[in-house]
Amino acid sequence: MHQHILGTRRPVRAVPPIRLGLVVILALIALAVPAPAMAASDASSSAASDLCATVASRAGFSGVKLVTAVAVGLGESSCRPDAYNSNGPTKGCPNGSVDRGLWQINSCWHPSVSENCAYDAQCNANAAYRISAKGANFKPWVAYTNGRYKNYLNEARAAVSRLS
Repeated sequence: MHQHILGTRRPVRAVPPIRLGLVVILALIALAVPAPAMAASDASSSAASDLCATVASRAGFSGVKLVTAVAVGLGESSCRPDAYNSNGPTKGCPNGSVDRGLWQINSCWHPSVSENCAYDAQCNANAAYRISAKGANFKPWVAYTNGRYKNYLNEARAAVSRLS
């Protein structure tokens, strides 16, 4: 079989049937694999949101403010205590800063929150409670001001409902 391109003739190779069969089998296997991985991802996601709900509740958040706090934590860090986000220099923080932990407590704007505290789930939640004026003001968090936290409200409600 030949292909004619701009006056030249080049041979076109057909894919051997065995190779094609292997590709089809591998593709079918690949389609079957993600289902268990998704279940594991959902389990780790609910474990993370449960952590946020637990420590936020212990910090003092309750009711709707607790649900909002968990949703903000999910929007900021996916409720990961080890979350770290480096920021470049800004007008208020000319040397840059780091957002740390569950509620991404900023090192420049909240220097009283130590590294150890920022990466400790309960201490981070306590700081978030204080910074939010006991849940009255979530404006210090970008996930709140840009509305991203709303994407996590159902997950946050579910985590709060699982609290004992």
